[in-house]
Parts: sequence; C-alpha cells; structure tokens
Amino acid sequence: MSVRRRIAARLQQLQADGLYRERRVVQPLPGGLCRTDGRELVNFGGNDYLSLAHRLRAVSAADSASAEATPFGATASSAVIGRTPELDALESALAQFENTEAALVFPTGYAANLGVLQTLIEDTDAVLCDRDNHASIVDACRGSRGQFLVFRRDRLDSLEKTLQRRRAAFEQTFIVTDGVFSMDGTVADLSALCDLADRYAASVVVDEAHATGVLGQQGRGSTELTATEQRVLVRIGTMSKAMAGLGGFVVGDAATIDWIRNRARTQFFSTALPPSVCQAMVQSLALISAEPQLRDTLAAATELAHRVAAELGLQTISSGLAPIVPILTGRPETAVTVSRGLLERGFLVPAIRPPTVPQGTSRLRLSLCVAHSEQQIRSVLGAVHELLETTG
Repeated sequence: MSVRRRIAARLQQLQADGLYRERRVVQPLPGGLCRTDGRELVNFGGNDYLSLAHRLRAVSAADSASAEATPFGATASSAVIGRTPELDALESALAQFENTEAALVFPTGYAANLGVLQTLIEDTDAVLCDRDNHASIVDACRGSRGQFLVFRRDRLDSLEKTLQRRRAAFEQTFIVTDGVFSMDGTVADLSALCDLADRYAASVVVDEAHATGVLGQQGRGSTELTATEQRVLVRIGTMSKAMAGLGGFVVGDAATIDWIRNRARTQFFSTALPPSVCQAMVQSLALISAEPQLRDTLAAATELAHRVAAELGLQTISSGLAPIVPILTGRPETAVTVSRGLLERGFLVPAIRPPTVPQGTSRLRLSLCVAHSEQQIRSVLGAVHELLETTG
C-alpha cells in the first residue's frame, strides 16, 4: 500500500470513528460571538476569557500608528540580534506582574513548554508528568533527556510510592503539571504536589496557560490561588488565552531564566514576537491588573453555568473554579452530533474526542467569557440537555 493510499484509509477510519476534525473558518466577534458560514453564533469555543481580544486590537493599532519607525516584524531571533525594545518591555512587565525576578518570552505557549522543560531536564534526571497534562507538556517531557514517568493527580499516593522507590536513582526530579487542566476545568492540587516535592527533594513546574488572568486575587493563576508561587521552580504561561494575544513565557528567579534564555532551542532559533504584539500584551497585563472586576464577572458566570448544569442533570467534571465547563457524552459520535445540533441553534461548542481526552470520556467543552450573558449560558445548557435527550 502506498503512503497516499494509507493516508486515505486512515482518514476514512477517522470519519467512521467520529474522530475526524472538520475544517471550519471562524471569525471571532466582540461580545462573545463569532461568525462562520455566514451565520453569527454565540462562541463557547474560544479562550478569550476576559474578552480582551477586541479591546487590544484598537490599542495595538494606535500604538503602531504612533511609531512609524516600528517594524511589523522583529526581523530575527532575539538571540541573534538582540531583543526589540518592545520585547524587553514585555518581559519586564511580565516579571513585574508575576512578582518574579525575571521573565522570558517565547513565540508560543507550545514553544515555551518545549524550550523550558527540555532545557531543565537532563539525562541524569527524571520527569513525572501528569497523565492529563496538555500535549505540549507531554511532548516536552517525552522529548527531554530525562526518564519519563507518568502519574495521575487522583492517585498522589502512587506518585509518592514512585518517589520513594526511584528518587535516589536520579540527580534531579521534576514534577510537571498544568495549573488548570484545559479539558476538565479542574485545578491541580499544587499544595500536595509541593509537599511531595519538599519531602523528596524534587522541583515542581506549573503551566498556568488557562489560569493566568483568571485565578488568584491579582490574576497570576493557580499558584497564586493556592499560595504556592514561592514553592515552584518556574511557572510557564501563554499569552493566547486570557491575555488575548500570542506568545508563551516562563517566569522565575534570575539565574534560572538566564540559563533557559541561553539554552532553550525553541526560543533561540525562533524569530521574536512582532513589536505590535509585544505592545498589546503589555497593555493586556495592565488591563488585567487594573480591572479585577473582570475576574469577578467571570467567576459569577462560571458558578451560574455549573449550577444550571447540575439542575439539568448534565454530567460535568470541572472544579467550578476555572471558566471551562465540560459536559461528558462518553461516545465521540454523541459529542459530534450534539455539537452540530448546537451549531444549528446558534451556539459554537466544540466536541472534544480522543486522543485529546481518554477513550470513553468524549465531551462538549464550553469556555466562558465575561461577555456571555446569563440568558446565553442558560440557553446553551438547555439546548445541550435537549439534544442529549434526543440523541440517546
């Protein structure tokens, strides 16, 4: 069988299993909306939790217009020609916002995880990776030179047994976790993980991708929420979720960040973020700091969604702290069918299926933002309930 014939057969099997991803063009709109196929929908699929994307568009345009000498792109890797003034200002703003000594920016959150973890983890080390971590974390851990081990956050006693048995075999041991698990909406038990790290001389690394701007009194994420900021080695994040832009980052002590800056290949060999993006992200941090009421509004919407889901008997596994509400369907075909039905009713709600989530746990994933109204939240959950009843 030729490569092309094999690919065609694989695609056909994906379609038969309900795992085929259709290609869709979607234009995000203000107010928690989007447009696709000429129709305006309520967008429950994006990660613009604080609804800053369209506010920052105006800011970015104004900044670009006020500085004609500012190039559209950074023109090279920062390791080759140095950091633009805008990138330098962004890294300073990130360090100040995160209350750390230093920050380093990457082209994406994916690149941040790969670059940071593959720099820190050496061949004499072990890395313990939560089973449900984001794919970028898993790829980074697998691609590191260390011994790759998996743990489950609902079985921390098993994690401790692994540390008891194997910790002495490695120079350094890293425990790596999402702060908020993007497909579940649950928050990691960081206090327990840090306690284990203290007992067994390990280091904790947290990815705050879905927590930055959302959790904590200042919006610094799950480590702020759980008072573990000073107990973890570094915190990794992305500017593409609540910050409504592009790029990844890592924050920590000055020496660790300097080492990563000198060795992380995904940062070293990538063109730096465009100056306009850096300017917008500085403004995003300012808005997150100046408008804590955005987090209050988002928390209220999250509480409402979980209350309504419970009233309707919908099965969800979220902790209720993060603005992610997964409705379990079990079978991927059910998730796809209900997602299409919601599209017809004016709601964009993605169907999440393996390999993104484990077999048997396919789901509809609702992402909330501050622009979603009570009526929209009640309406979409009511529609989910009706469609699940009729789909069976």
